[in-house]
Amino acid sequence: MDSAIHGFMGRMLLKACLNGARAAVDHPRVPVTPEALAKDAAACHAVGAGAFHVHPRAAHGFESLDAADLGATVADLRRACPGVPVGVSTGAWMVPDVKARHARVASWKALSASTRPDFASVNLSEPGWESIADALLDAGIGVEAGVWFPEDVSRLTAWPQASKCLRILVETQSSQPEAACQEARTLVELLRATGLERPLLVHGSEGGAWAVLGWARRHGFDTRIGLEDTLVLPDGQRAQDNAALVSAAIRVMRER
Repeated sequence: MDSAIHGFMGRMLLKACLNGARAAVDHPRVPVTPEALAKDAAACHAVGAGAFHVHPRAAHGFESLDAADLGATVADLRRACPGVPVGVSTGAWMVPDVKARHARVASWKALSASTRPDFASVNLSEPGWESIADALLDAGIGVEAGVWFPEDVSRLTAWPQASKCLRILVETQSSQPEAACQEARTLVELLRATGLERPLLVHGSEGGAWAVLGWARRHGFDTRIGLEDTLVLPDGQRAQDNAALVSAAIRVMRER
């Protein structure tokens, strides 16, 4: 293990990212409804997933930040997998206006404990992210700070509540395996240099997903996999579903 980059001791977390912005046109097994997400979550937990990241949908099928849509999805996942942490996205593309997006997220505070997510990701490259993160903390929801680019690191450290983050997501952008791993290394080194001691979850997407997952495993960081990030298995074959991706990730994480 590189002495300059090391993870946290103990068991690594594998989070299942079940749908993201994907639709049935991308893959027929992308779960969209609360019922489908709950069924997928149970299957993924059975093969080793320790947390979930989902993008709830409204009745029309589009991603939603509305408390009612969020609560229905979280409730179904909680019933399917009691005690397993559930997280959601706050992506700006869902509600581009910062004030309106802040109002939606702030409304989550009124959700009951059984319907409120445990955590939510906040992309630090998006305008107004600080107000979104503040609203999450005020609602008692953990913040996952999404770092995509080097400049996001300075944004994070300038935020007065940075030390309250549940974890930092190191989210590589390249679809090329080697480039994605180099992005992971650069971002992790920059974060370590800040002295901000928060857990890191490192993951890639598309062509970089499996390479970065392997990199995260070798360096002891938490990671994630699911149809949001990739549609294929490590050998390039199309994955049957989220559970197949999680099963493959568990095998990779057990390699020596």
